[in-house]
Amino acid sequence: TDNCVTNIKLAAEKCDGIIIPSGSVFSFNDTVGEQTASAGFKTADAIYNGEIIQAYGGGICQVSSTIFAAALYTNLDILEHWNHDYISSYIDAGMDAAVAWGSLDLRIKNTYSCPVRLDVTCTDDYLTVSIVGTKTDDCIIEIETEVVATSDPHVLDIATRRLVYTEDKRNVFIRQVAYSRYII
Repeated sequence: TDNCVTNIKLAAEKCDGIIIPSGSVFSFNDTVGEQTASAGFKTADAIYNGEIIQAYGGGICQVSSTIFAAALYTNLDILEHWNHDYISSYIDAGMDAAVAWGSLDLRIKNTYSCPVRLDVTCTDDYLTVSIVGTKTDDCIIEIETEVVATSDPHVLDIATRRLVYTEDKRNVFIRQVAYSRYII
């Protein structure tokens, strides 16, 4: 909807150009602020306790999810991450990041010795996030998601892992960076 696009663009503008100094933490909620009418946010679809409701800022999780997905491909530490109750239509399971003012945040720590910058651009059709900084090593990073076996047929559990390795693959470091549980 138009309101959803307005919210996404506003949240993207607030995140665009943010510099995260070495050792500092980016908080999506602190950066975007509370989603209110006076802050320019509109009402749009949002999920609350498993139900679709109208809420100021509905749709901004597309921005937090895209930032989360970009951060996965860096060696930044994911300090706080929440998944949605249901698999999102705009990003793969295990790659989403739900946010809600006052309760759910996306927090990312810059573990590099240099600052990094978030470049967030949004048009009517595309939302793009780049994390720009000084390359300090030759590591290659891949992300894998895996369905975790569960005995509950109404639940889908996904482990999201970051694989960091050298080009010759002699040193491979695998770390689970998120665990998501969805209602299906």
